[in-house]
Amino acid sequence: MSILSTIEKEPTTEPDVALNTAREIIQEAILSGLSRSNFFGHAALQGGTSLRIFHGLDRFSEDLDFCVVEDGYEVDFDQMSDYISNELRSLGLEYHLDKVKRSDGNITGCFIEGNAVETLSLMGYQEKLLKQVHSNTLLKVKIDIDKEIPGGFGLEHIYKAYPFNYGATLLDLPSLYAGKTSAVITRHWGNRVKGRDLYDFEWYVNREAVLNTRFLENNLIWEGLVKESELNRDLLLSILEERFNKIDFDSALSDLRAFVPSSKVPTDWNAEHFIEVSKRLIMK
Repeated sequence: MSILSTIEKEPTTEPDVALNTAREIIQEAILSGLSRSNFFGHAALQGGTSLRIFHGLDRFSEDLDFCVVEDGYEVDFDQMSDYISNELRSLGLEYHLDKVKRSDGNITGCFIEGNAVETLSLMGYQEKLLKQVHSNTLLKVKIDIDKEIPGGFGLEHIYKAYPFNYGATLLDLPSLYAGKTSAVITRHWGNRVKGRDLYDFEWYVNREAVLNTRFLENNLIWEGLVKESELNRDLLLSILEERFNKIDFDSALSDLRAFVPSSKVPTDWNAEHFIEVSKRLIMK
């Protein structure tokens, strides 16, 4: 019996849900391998996957996003590959790490991929579900590493005992909140936006998380949107209101549907809704 089949998972007959669950297990195995390589002595996890795995966010996330937090650290993909491959092989999985370093400005990264049906089978999914997934389907996890980020962030180190025993360094919750708020404001194409960003932003507000104002301001300075010591609550709410009034919410919801069950897709998303949500954010 594979150790993967002993990991608790919600029963499902939906292939997409099973694939998202499998990807999440692969993500945690990758994090476990990276922890053994001392990667987290130089870099930190950020983004939606850190919320999903360590803070209970109720949506799936497809990528592993990291940022370098030690000046001068050079990412070693060969070392990463060895530790990640060993971790996955210990679970009976043969995954390939694309060592071609993608580069987009400060972002570098790679893809890790393996056969989806083999992974689902080792996890104990029934034949009826496996037949709904093409035999050549690849299960992919994208790793993005930001080699340079603005200052003002905080860090925390969290240990996990299940489904694997490892520790990881993350941006702390206020800094993650700041990064997500910056993404809501700046990460878009015309009037399109990632629905996942909006979903996460509302999650922070509803949780009454405290936003790291300094880190957000440094991000917005980086983007040329504010000047040093200029950001305050009124200005932030004004920036957010302007952004919400330009968003194509149908497009945002279309992006989100792949990451939440149909029962959790919001029905009240519009500019007025998010303007009211933003008025409840807490800054420090």
